Amino acid sequence: MAPIIRPATKADLSALSNICLLTANAGTSSEHLHSHPALPGLIYALPYLSLESTWGFVLENDGEVVGYTLGAFDTRKFEESAEAGWWPSLRARYTPLLQDSDAALTPADKAYINTIITFPRASDAMMAFAPAHLHIDILPSHQRQGWGRKLIARAMENLKENDVKSVWLGMDPKNTEAAAFYSRLGFRKFEGAEEGIMGVTVHEWEEHAV
Repeated sequence: MAPIIRPATKADLSALSNICLLTANAGTSSEHLHSHPALPGLIYALPYLSLESTWGFVLENDGEVVGYTLGAFDTRKFEESAEAGWWPSLRARYTPLLQDSDAALTPADKAYINTIITFPRASDAMMAFAPAHLHIDILPSHQRQGWGRKLIARAMENLKENDVKSVWLGMDPKNTEAAAFYSRLGFRKFEGAEEGIMGVTVHEWEEHAV
């Protein structure tokens, strides 16, 4: 049976967390980098099924979720919602581990916990380009088969349906393959963008999608 793209639901939480872990190291697995493997997903995947102004779609193959695209229509609303209802419980759970010698934290664990403690807000330049942002990750078994483009297409269709005219994303600058992929779809650096940030307008996407 051919893979399908469908709306993400809370039944997908475990799968999204696992995919995030298996792609968090510049597109490759970060399993070996963590003693707390839930951390990547708690920051970059799971909030998008719980917070204000969010949306998500998954790629499902024979009942298994093998990829996703997630995002927020309004990044400032997302940030405010996360500050009120997502980060506090995670800070309470993970911050004490930084002072616990028995926690056996890896450097990657510590970096993610510090991100939870002080999650960076989107810059004014990002918000000037677009209120919306997105994430996309696909397991290696389903990469290079056109599913990334199809997931982005569904995301862009969703944004257009909600009158959002542009979107940006962030990636590890070391992931040069991802940068090349996004460039082929019309994503580009924009004025004031930090390294690893690329954006596209719906109009630019439609020009590249034909």
